[in-house]
Amino acid sequence: MKLVEFFNNYPNEAECKSKFKEIREKQGVVCKSCKAKDEYWWLKSKEQYECKKCGFRMSLKSGTVMENSKLPYQYWFIAFHLMTSTKKTISALEMQRQLGHDYYECIWAMMHKIRLVMGKRDDLYKLSDESEIDESYFSTKYIFESDEFTGQQEKLKRGKGSQKKTSVLVMASQKKITRKELKRDQDPSYNLPKFLKMKVVENGTIEEIKTTTEKSLDDNSSIKADKAKSYPKAFRKYEKVELYDMSKHESGKILPWSSKAITNSKNLLKAIHHAIEANYLQNYLNEFCFKYNRRYFGEKVFDRLLIAAVSFVWY
Repeated sequence: MKLVEFFNNYPNEAECKSKFKEIREKQGVVCKSCKAKDEYWWLKSKEQYECKKCGFRMSLKSGTVMENSKLPYQYWFIAFHLMTSTKKTISALEMQRQLGHDYYECIWAMMHKIRLVMGKRDDLYKLSDESEIDESYFSTKYIFESDEFTGQQEKLKRGKGSQKKTSVLVMASQKKITRKELKRDQDPSYNLPKFLKMKVVENGTIEEIKTTTEKSLDDNSSIKADKAKSYPKAFRKYEKVELYDMSKHESGKILPWSSKAITNSKNLLKAIHHAIEANYLQNYLNEFCFKYNRRYFGEKVFDRLLIAAVSFVWY
């Protein structure tokens, strides 16, 4: 959706609020007390839903990403648009400038709430078919602590255990193309990318990788990965597992789509956000994956995010 089209569709607060109510009711209003679905009256004078079964009342924002927010609906809609209208993203500081809002903190919090529901929406789906799995280390911000008695600052570790590195498990599913779809002089083994999941793994233990993989992949998936020590035990559930010694192969040829996802996401985060705290890295990865998985949706990405916004709370 172009910027001009957006403001033609949502020119004011009333239009944004009306659209939000329409989408919420289409997805179904669930009572927070008795969990009854679509059993409500809309109290126009109070602008609240009242459950027909238990009489519990809740506001239009309650039970959505906007819960407890005092920001206008139009702010949220502009954020939905700016976060989905380009392949790249927008910083909270730039969002604050575009909205003309006085305080940075609430705009930063709004954007992170949106990223959280993006992740919740993608968690509904599992990857299927052949999936590449790779582990990468993302640079994150770390505040070094000083010893209480000596005043000496904590030393920076190198390699895998570095305080400035956060481990991320990258899972990219592929679609095998038919002979008719092959382009001239194209490798017959060439596959197209389908969907992507990127999950922060804090310790990188076998159990953590196993749990993350099983939550993200379908039981019938086949796996391609490198020969990491933890992988044979972590992937024991899956029948078809191919592990490659990456010292003998190029990562870009064996695991092409996971490698590209890692490179692109790192470059994007470094260019836009510069320094990210480890606690918030998953939120930024949620946004990257949400847009990647809907890369062919065009203008409909905004609508998909609006559905996620009315379907999930951020906490």
